[in-house]
Parts: sequence; structure tokens; C-alpha cells
Amino acid sequence: MRIRQRTDDGYFKLADEFRKLLLNGSFSDDMREQFGNIIEYYGQDPYIVRSSSILEDGFGNAFAGKYESVFCANRGSFEDRLKEFENAIKIVYASTMGLSALDYRKRRGLDKRDEQMALLVQRVSGSYYMPSAAGVGYSYSPYRFLQTADPKAGMLRLVMGLGTSAVDRTEGSYPRLVSLDMPERSVYSSAADRHKFSQRNAEVINSSEQKLETVSLDALEPVLSRYMGNVLLEHDFEAEQRLSEMGRYRAVRFISCQGLVKNKKLMDSMRRMLTRIQSEYDYPVDTEFTINFSDDGEYTIDLLQCRPLQVVKGKNSVDIPADVTEEHILLSSRGASMGLSREEQLDYIVYVDPIGYYNMPYKDKITVAQMIGRINWHFRNAGKHMMLMVPGRIGTSSQELGVPTMFSDISGFDVICEMEESKAGYNPELSYGSHIFQDLVEAEILYTAVFNNSKTLAFYPEKLNRFENVAAEFDDSGALSEIVKIFKVEKCTLYHDINKEQLLITL
Repeated sequence: MRIRQRTDDGYFKLADEFRKLLLNGSFSDDMREQFGNIIEYYGQDPYIVRSSSILEDGFGNAFAGKYESVFCANRGSFEDRLKEFENAIKIVYASTMGLSALDYRKRRGLDKRDEQMALLVQRVSGSYYMPSAAGVGYSYSPYRFLQTADPKAGMLRLVMGLGTSAVDRTEGSYPRLVSLDMPERSVYSSAADRHKFSQRNAEVINSSEQKLETVSLDALEPVLSRYMGNVLLEHDFEAEQRLSEMGRYRAVRFISCQGLVKNKKLMDSMRRMLTRIQSEYDYPVDTEFTINFSDDGEYTIDLLQCRPLQVVKGKNSVDIPADVTEEHILLSSRGASMGLSREEQLDYIVYVDPIGYYNMPYKDKITVAQMIGRINWHFRNAGKHMMLMVPGRIGTSSQELGVPTMFSDISGFDVICEMEESKAGYNPELSYGSHIFQDLVEAEILYTAVFNNSKTLAFYPEKLNRFENVAAEFDDSGALSEIVKIFKVEKCTLYHDINKEQLLITL
């Protein structure tokens, strides 16, 4: 099966069958005995099984989030723990046959290369069930989320607990973004905004339930030591004041990792660590780490993973026409885009109607992502330039926040645009440092957003209705073509200047 799958004809066609065979296979008695030795080594401490392949850890291809990592609670009888370990190994190996991984290897010209997989088994860092904090660290920041920041200083995407929310876009949760040359600076000026766009939940190992679990701050706060609470949490004094005025006196705290970013020694350590690794690699790096604090203020940093960071360079500026009349503007914005400067003609704009998507039954929303995937794969090698416009967040696992696409569903688009729709609660949010962020960087896909604020200078989506909608050709059910519209646009030009932070799309 492995030999057949690696042929041009079988590469995608046989992948699902091969994946199922891997998941249902069995190990030899000798191998199971060696697995038992590993189980005994870890005792009943939780651990994670993660991939380390030859292609994944090479230069120029980050493979961020393409292969699975599996947390194991490691509790119960020996046979239960052994079964859990074997299942984790199968899941990691089977993920090499996932559509996103196959598509990624194909796009990077790696589909003919032999993908040999090793595994890392790492004890979960931290006392009890989670580390104090975790995250991803870049030695070079490909995009500046603080305009005065130095990209060469590097950046962190920092969360409390296990690092899941640092690399994935999780429901209602925002990590702390840290520019290492000014670690205490935030993109939000008020405590209310910092609270609104903060981490809501933390990922922990539930030892009694033997599973990875997402736990609210309300549930975690009572078990945090006073010191840890002071390091990881911040008071929303404005909210406390409002409650006090109503005669309700209580503390209002949120996760901000404020004590970590204020710790100059720790931030210097992170910056020196990233600089040193970049120097040894002679290349920018993308790392994953945990941080653990004791109540006397001492800390340890565990480096969990390191890989070369794909940094794309392009031309610095584009001449954006200043004399375009309003009737020809589809979208004009400042400070709402991330990506290289470019000027290009668009052939298709795929537009997901925000209200129509909101009104869909929850269970049916996945069909929108599937239709976008069909469009993507139909046009990916056709030499067409496409833009995708969706409500809320792209690539989220929470359908109430946006469209739950995988990167393989959007890999052929030139531009991704997230749209705010306040009536439905959809808010754009580019997850700097997340796996999908890194995918956009590597694929040179321009990201932009439409906000209901001063960043959006003009936006007239109704003008798209003057063009032919060819969605019916991709709508298997016949129910989606009024929600997912595919406009075959003419004389549609996109201009983006990274230096001026300006984007203009004309019709």
C-alpha cells in the first residue's frame, strides 16, 4: 500500500485507505515489550507523543501543525496505559496520510521524497496537570503586530497551561503576543480590551478522566497558588469599579501572563535563547516551549521543539493609484493586512454571506468549508488568481466563530479576507504565530480583514452582484449557492503596499 500510494495516481486516491490501515494495524510482541519499558519509565506521569520526521525537521519547510501530537494521561492499569500509548503512535503515523499533510508535501515539491517518521515521547512539563505557561517563539517576526517593534528581536505567542491555544485558533481565546524588544507593550491600550481579547480557557491534563481537557479560568483560579495567580493573571480594575458602584464587590481577573512579560530576566533569557539557536542554525527558527515557575520566583524553560522558520521576502512597495473614484472601489483599508506587497489581477472572488452563514443550522456549517475546499482544488492548478471572503475567523475549529476550513481547503487562494459582522458576532483575528499563520506566510497568501472601524476606509460587497455567480457548478446539495457565491470578476485589481499598510481592490 505504501508503494502504491506514492505513485502519481495513488497519492491522494489511496491515502484514506492507507490511513485506516495504519490506525487498525497491530505491533509485534517484541515491539510491544519495548513499549512496555517506555511506559514503566514514565511511571504514571502524563506525556505527549509527537512526530519528528526527516522532511518535517528539514530547512525551508516548517510542517507546522501538519502531523498530530497526542497527549496521554497515562493512568489506569498497565494494559490500559499500553493500549493508550499504542493508539497514540498509530494516530501520529496515520496523520502523514492526512489531506493537509499530503497537500503540503505536494505544494512544497516533497511528494516524491521518502517521509521517514521518528517519534518523540516527552513528559508533560509542569507540576500536577499543566505547565505554568507555554507557547511558540520566533527568532524573527515575519510581520509586525506592533508598528514600532523590531522584527529581528523575535516574538512570542504566550498562553497559560499547555500550549494548544498557542498554535491553534481556539474558541473565544486569545494568547498574549509579545515582541521581545518591548515585551510589556500590548496591542490593546485599555484593560477592558485586554480582558476582551484575552485567553479564556487553559488546556490541562485531567488525570482522573485520563484526557486532555479545556478548563475555564473560573475553575482553575481556586487551585492556583497566590504567587502563580499574580504572575499569570491581571485585574480588570475598570470592571471591578463598575461592580463596586453597583454594590457588588469582587475581584475580576483575566489571563494575561503579565507577570511573565514584566520579568526582565525571563524575557532576556527567551530572547538570548532564540538568538543563539538562530545563530547556530544560521537561519530564523520557530520554537515551542514551556515555562515553569516556583513560588520563590525561580523558573525553568523547556525547549520542546525547534524548526527552521520560513521567512518570505518580496518587493517592499507598490504604487497604489490615488485617483480611483468611489464607484470603482470594492475595498480600501489601512493597517488591516498582512503579507508581501503586490499588484495583481483577480479572476474569482469567493464570498461567504455572513448573515446567510449565521442562519444555517450548526450541523450544516461544515458543508460551507467543504464547498470552499472543492473550489480550491478545482482551481489550484488552473492559473487563476482568487480571493476568499469569509465571516469571522478562517480555519477555526469553532463554527460559531467562523468557517471551519483546514489549510488544504484554502491553499490555492491568493488572498484571504476575514469580515466582521457584529450582528452575528463574527470578528476577524489573525492568529500571529499559530499554525495557520505560518501556512499563510509560507504560501505567500495575503491576509486582510474588514472591520467596522477606521481601518476600513470603504467596503462595497454589493458591487460583486454585477458579476456572474458560478457557485451552482460546485454546489452538490443545491442549497449553498446563495450563501457561498463565486463571482467571476473582470478588471479586478488588488494593490497592497506593506510599507504604507494600505490595501485597495478596484473593479
